Amino acid sequence: MIDDILASVFGGMLGERLGRSRRAQLLVRLFFGLLGAALGAVGAAYIGMGSAGGGVHLRACAVALFGFLAAFSLFNVALARTWRWPGRLFVLSFVVLFVVRVLFGP
Repeated sequence: MIDDILASVFGGMLGERLGRSRRAQLLVRLFFGLLGAALGAVGAAYIGMGSAGGGVHLRACAVALFGFLAAFSLFNVALARTWRWPGRLFVLSFVVLFVVRVLFGP
């Protein structure tokens, strides 16, 4: 119930302010795509440096996960491409991360 109230308040404010213009949609898509790409790249770099701990296998899978998240955000969200490989590789690296965790431990 609170979700609906907040969504209607903030959605109404954004809808009135931005409108339905293509330029506003482009700016919002670029903002969130570049934000996701930047956060994915920073996450991959942070884990890749070894600051997060864990074994080599686990860190490699986590770096791949964040790298493919950055690729998905950049290509599919910011550039509005319909490429499927970043999303599929992100899901695959997410599954492999759990498999590596179970097989090799922390």
